[in-house]
Amino acid sequence: MRQVLKHIFFVGLMLMLILPFVQFQFDVPKVRALKGAYSTPKKPVWSFAAYLEGSFQDSMNTYLENTIGYRPELVRLHNQLQYSLFDTINAQGVIQGKDGYLFEMNYIKALYGLDYVGDTAVIQDVERTAFVRNWLREQGKDLIVVLAPGKASFFPEFVPDEFKPDSIGKRNYDEYNRLLTTQNVPVIGCNEWFLAMKDTSRFALYPKCGIHWSYYGLGLVFDSLFTTMEQLTGKDFVDFSIGNIDVTHHLRSPDRDLWEGMNILLPPDDYAMPYPKFTFENAKADLMPRVITVADSYYWQWFGGGYPLRGYKTNSFWYYNAQVFLPDASAPKDRKQVDILEAVSQTDLIVVLQTDANMSRFSFGFIDDLYAVAKDDGAAEMAKRAAIQKIIDGIRSSESYLQLIREKAAKRNISEEEMLRIDAGWIYEQKLKNN
Repeated sequence: MRQVLKHIFFVGLMLMLILPFVQFQFDVPKVRALKGAYSTPKKPVWSFAAYLEGSFQDSMNTYLENTIGYRPELVRLHNQLQYSLFDTINAQGVIQGKDGYLFEMNYIKALYGLDYVGDTAVIQDVERTAFVRNWLREQGKDLIVVLAPGKASFFPEFVPDEFKPDSIGKRNYDEYNRLLTTQNVPVIGCNEWFLAMKDTSRFALYPKCGIHWSYYGLGLVFDSLFTTMEQLTGKDFVDFSIGNIDVTHHLRSPDRDLWEGMNILLPPDDYAMPYPKFTFENAKADLMPRVITVADSYYWQWFGGGYPLRGYKTNSFWYYNAQVFLPDASAPKDRKQVDILEAVSQTDLIVVLQTDANMSRFSFGFIDDLYAVAKDDGAAEMAKRAAIQKIIDGIRSSESYLQLIREKAAKRNISEEEMLRIDAGWIYEQKLKNN
């Protein structure tokens, strides 16, 4: 019997040594990748000099530690043990609150005003926003600010007591909301709205272990946004409604984003979440608006679901004003490579959406960027671009002229679009000279 146990122990030990190598070498069986931002070191290149210095050995050890077979599952096991036994979360910025509610630290700071930017910064941002909005209206366009709610502001009763300061000062959300409203900038303030519904809503507005609003909550906000757009434009471009709502414990992304980012084996307890079906009816292409949305991650649920394609004529998502995403699933553009005046000239409405945790970075610099060009004779430049665009539209309506453009583009080895703009710009300049 003892001999059999020895053999079993030996075989088990060999399997523990061999299986990680097999999994690493052949990727069998498949192992789920870890969630979150992390980098895998590259395999070091051997050199005699690096070997003598010892740097090659150190780099190889790091590489093997991070690529060993079954590593993601071993990390999850380690994280699970720390979470279950010691209430320790190995995810940056994630805080465990009371009754298992999960938060991120920046939302707690926003709740208690610990990230307040100061009166001077708020006043400047609001004044520039009002200036930009008035300038847009002169061009037949408009601006809407959506102040999304924050989870800590919605569930303050579950925030750990040790994070509450002795005194609570001004909060970015409150000050921006108040002053923007005073300046007649259209604002949809969601914190107070969600709190008012907290005890009466039939469906959850926030998940227990996620950081973003529920699909039902975002539907309510975008219903309000569509209504505001129609009021500002005087157009009835789409009838948006919330249809059948599936309530299930099988949470969809991003309702589970915080516990997924914890990289543990067993999901913590969470309540059922609602997943409504959004409907868009009576949409008329010629009446639907062209929209730029400058937003943080709260907009991903909407954009990723393809809903703007059904509610807007054209749309682009300026993620943190750093990357520009288009709904055609193409690679995002670097915001620095996008001409903001050109983009605005081809849109009808601009939506600035951000949660209270990001109010310390109001509009992520978008308003400042647009203000800089608007105050420097932006109206004249906008009129010029609109005139050139009208010429381009005229060229496109003529098949013979368009064929000529294609031939010229081929000779110059440039795109048809670029050739269109060159020709339209030349025509515009000639008209100016003649006038």
